[in-house]
Amino acid sequence: MARRATFFWLYICIGYGSAAGQSQAPTASLCRGGEQILFNCLGANSPKVISLCGSNSLDHRRGYLQYRYGKPGAVERQFPQARANTQQAFRYAHYSRAQVDRTEISFDNQGYRYTIFDYYEGDVTPALAVAGMRFGQHGSAGRETELQCQAKPTSKLGSLESIIPRDHDNPLNR
Repeated sequence: MARRATFFWLYICIGYGSAAGQSQAPTASLCRGGEQILFNCLGANSPKVISLCGSNSLDHRRGYLQYRYGKPGAVERQFPQARANTQQAFRYAHYSRAQVDRTEISFDNQGYRYTIFDYYEGDVTPALAVAGMRFGQHGSAGRETELQCQAKPTSKLGSLESIIPRDHDNPLNR
C-alpha cells in the first residue's frame, strides 16, 4: 500500500507522464489545419487545452505565432489577435546543462504576463519533467497562477530560438 501511495505521489509531482507506462492518446490541439503545433497539452484537472500554434512557413520575419487556450472548437483566449509581426510579441528564454533543460516562451497581454514552459530536471531522483503555463498580473509581487500539463506535451519550443527575440530580463538567459 505504501508503495502504491508513493507511486501516486511521484506521478502527481512529476506533472506529466502515464501511469504504469501506458501511453495516452494525443491531446486535441487548438491549432488549425495548415499550422504547426509548437506546444500543446491538456491542463491538469481541466478540460482546457494550452496551444502555441505557428504558420507552416515561420521564421523571424515571415509567418505568425498564436497562443490559444480553451476547448477544441471553443477557443477562449487567443494572442495576438492579428497575425502580423507576431514574432515581436513573444520572448524566448532557455537554460541547459548536463541533464537539465528549461525553455520558456512569454508574452504580455492586458496587464498580465503569460509564460509557456517546458522543464526537464534529470539530475534529481526521480527525474522531474513538468510543463504548462503560468500567468500573473503585472505588479502583483510575484503572485502567479500555474496550470501544469496533465500528460507529456507536444513541445517544439526550442525551435523558436532563432525566430522570436530573447527575453534578456529572464534569469534562464543569464
